[in-house]
Amino acid sequence: MRLRPNKLVVYDKFLIYAINCNVVQNQFKAITKGTTRPRVNLTIVREIQTPLPPLPEQRRIVQEIESRLSVCDKIEESIEHSLKQSESLRQSILKKAFEGKLIPQDPSDEPASVLLARIKAEREQNKPETPPRRWAGKIKAKKEKS
Repeated sequence: MRLRPNKLVVYDKFLIYAINCNVVQNQFKAITKGTTRPRVNLTIVREIQTPLPPLPEQRRIVQEIESRLSVCDKIEESIEHSLKQSESLRQSILKKAFEGKLIPQDPSDEPASVLLARIKAEREQNKPETPPRRWAGKIKAKKEKS
């Protein structure tokens, strides 16, 4: 559907913002016909009540909306920039942590390679002697195939 408002009565940008506001959208939802594929026709559009201040006030409202939207855009850019910075800081912190430069190191601590070797040796020592029991169903199936 195409709307062509009378430019002497309605500022086109004001109409766009008015149609997209919650009050008007809720009206559309209440009168729209169809459940699987909602449709809007001219009769429905004519039933919608939209506030219509004088033309100069419409222009001021649009200017205010657009100035606030530009502020929102700047805030969004700032947030995106901050998120990128925080991710790079996170990576930097992780790098320093893995290099052991995040906190002062105790010279009496053993190197990580020695610690890992000790852990591996303890695991080998605590390993059970007998292999784990297999599932009987698999053994029977193998015997039957032979």
